[in-house]
Amino acid sequence: MSKRSVLTVLVLLSLPGMVLAKGDYKALGGWVHPGYETIKENGYQGVQTCAMCHPDALTEITQTVHWSMATPIRNVQGLPNGSWWGMIDRECALAGSLAVSNWTASTNGRFTVEAAGCGLCHIGSLPMPPLPPGKPPTDAQANTVDCLVCHAKDYNWKERATLVTDATGTHWGQDKSLQAALSITKVPTNEACLRCHEHAFSYDYKRGTPYTPKTDVHAKAGLECVTCHVTEHHKLPKGQYESDMAANDLPDVKVTCSNCHGNTPHPGKIGKILNEHTVRIACQTCHIPVVSGISYENWGEPVKDTIHGKYSELSKYDKIPSIPGLYVPTVKIEMGHPTYIWRVPNTEYHQDVQSWMAFQISSIKTPGAQIYPVRGLTQVMLFDKKLKMWEAPGMGFLKDNSQMANFPLLLAPNREVYNKTGDVKAAIDAGMRPFAAMGFTWSGEWMPMQVPGTSYISVNHAIKKIGLSCNKCHSTHGVMDFKALGYSQEQIKELEKAK
Repeated sequence: MSKRSVLTVLVLLSLPGMVLAKGDYKALGGWVHPGYETIKENGYQGVQTCAMCHPDALTEITQTVHWSMATPIRNVQGLPNGSWWGMIDRECALAGSLAVSNWTASTNGRFTVEAAGCGLCHIGSLPMPPLPPGKPPTDAQANTVDCLVCHAKDYNWKERATLVTDATGTHWGQDKSLQAALSITKVPTNEACLRCHEHAFSYDYKRGTPYTPKTDVHAKAGLECVTCHVTEHHKLPKGQYESDMAANDLPDVKVTCSNCHGNTPHPGKIGKILNEHTVRIACQTCHIPVVSGISYENWGEPVKDTIHGKYSELSKYDKIPSIPGLYVPTVKIEMGHPTYIWRVPNTEYHQDVQSWMAFQISSIKTPGAQIYPVRGLTQVMLFDKKLKMWEAPGMGFLKDNSQMANFPLLLAPNREVYNKTGDVKAAIDAGMRPFAAMGFTWSGEWMPMQVPGTSYISVNHAIKKIGLSCNKCHSTHGVMDFKALGYSQEQIKELEKAK
């Protein structure tokens, strides 16, 4: 459509006859989608309906993490700067596999927490992941973009969570109903973001830090996700202090508490003392007192599911069904204080500050490091007995890496086969099958192995207005392990004194 045609459509939509009734206006919270009446009259045909008035938006969204599931990265230990990296090519410990091996994994054609089909939350409805990352989509691929999953207030998740087979192949569905299309919001609501970012493929919340009015002071105050994660042409910044997510649409944009609260957020006499902490301690460290979720996961020991047999109480928005009795990995779920590690921002001035395995990189000696709360995850994953990691497609650069040269090949089981049968080898065979098309096959012999080191999942939500009391840290039984943080014995004795 030409710019002139688009302008004509916008003018028509602005005419008096194209406005909502007063009741409808109130229902949409005060902002009315200019195309409301047109959609109401002509129906909704998917992304092409949106592209008539928003021709640039379709191109923009296919240039984001939400489409590619990866971005060019920097300062990630063991990976070349500028290479595309993200959940498209990195194994997810919680899901226990790769996206290419589990894109449409399901239980009888439906998404469940036991069979975690990664393609469910991809912004399009493709039968396979968009590989290689960064490659512009074809017109047919772009036409699968689901605008409403983010921009509809009323969205039927069951439509999304059901597999559909058509001329393009088998893929996850979409809610293209008129009801959804008539509930378009100007920016995604918190509920829309949480459709994908809330669930964990587990009994509890993914990060143990839910963003709801009951759990987070900012959510209670009415702040939207995009209040802090400010969008630029559909690209969202995730912040620079993440330990577990390499991809970032806007890596130079800060998403920090100081953006709103400044570097001296505490008033008064006591506030002066508290403000002295902010040089070495992140705000989240005091203001996120509790996290929960999986702390141990063993994919080598499938067990009958007795954990996922009901919704988590925190799972308010996606309502992913679960089926008791299917096979899941042996897991340990805990709730308590976070683990604390040193972090520095991933900026162009730091080198190798982030690990692609989400390991700790910084220490007390790292200039500018602050103490951050994280969730620790110990993993027993599935590895090839004979092949090395550098032998996998696209991973040849690890051959010359002293830390990774002898690291065994990490295998990717198919979750659907794993959950239905509990047969680990059969699940690996199914999961590794897509790689055969790339000319790569695994040896056929697998082993469970604990990943050396603890992976750390960043936590930034579930913020409480009142932070931890002084003696929660400054005591002999405080929440922080000062020794593990690198403090000397003399420093520890001073830090453990009641304040």
